[in-house]
Amino acid sequence: MKLYEDGRMLLGFSDSGDSDLSLYTMSDQQAESAWSDLEVVKQQSLSAPAWAIQVHGNRVLPVSAFSSEILSERADALITSLKDQPVGVFSADCLPLLIYSDEVCAAVHAGWRSTLQNIAAATITAFFDLYGVKADNLKVFIGPCIGRCCLEMGDEVYEEFVGESAEYADFFERRTKWHLNLRALNRFQLVRSGVKHDQIIDFDRCTFCNADEYYSFRRQRQRNGSMFSFVVNRGRN
Repeated sequence: MKLYEDGRMLLGFSDSGDSDLSLYTMSDQQAESAWSDLEVVKQQSLSAPAWAIQVHGNRVLPVSAFSSEILSERADALITSLKDQPVGVFSADCLPLLIYSDEVCAAVHAGWRSTLQNIAAATITAFFDLYGVKADNLKVFIGPCIGRCCLEMGDEVYEEFVGESAEYADFFERRTKWHLNLRALNRFQLVRSGVKHDQIIDFDRCTFCNADEYYSFRRQRQRNGSMFSFVVNRGRN
């Protein structure tokens, strides 16, 4: 697991070395065991994380209190101002974004469909609308995802993106098929939403290429495991 600390904020991007963290497919007992067995959870005494059922949309779910009902909500981003409450998203090629200010944090699942719907901008808007946090006060970590080298898309997907914004054409490269630079496009959407360039850190790893490190839905041609990316405001520290 790759960990980052910034003041009270702790951010984590799991890899296949942490085993399958598809917590949403597990029983309560299995999910609790998989989470509590992680070294960072033991060392930091982290609480159980909040997540949602990911549907490749752009809904941002506010977490004002943890409950089992949250885990059955349908959303692709979670945002919270709670102390000591991890929020996270699952991925196995899609792009995880972890966004935070001094007091508020969010985890975002940005697959190509959610990126087309500009989930990055929707999350930045939620920071301000729900908590009064302006975009230029935010920091972002861009996690591992399938790279442009491996993310092949059909003509219909290219046309959808360009139909949404002509600027999106810059993030496609034509080979035998179209190849989409998912991380660069999300960076563009973040900056266009007001996040400063130098406040974005890109953990640039391709999940498809690096078979010894990451699960990849496209490489494995089925879901054999997921990574979990999370952020938490450790209010006690």
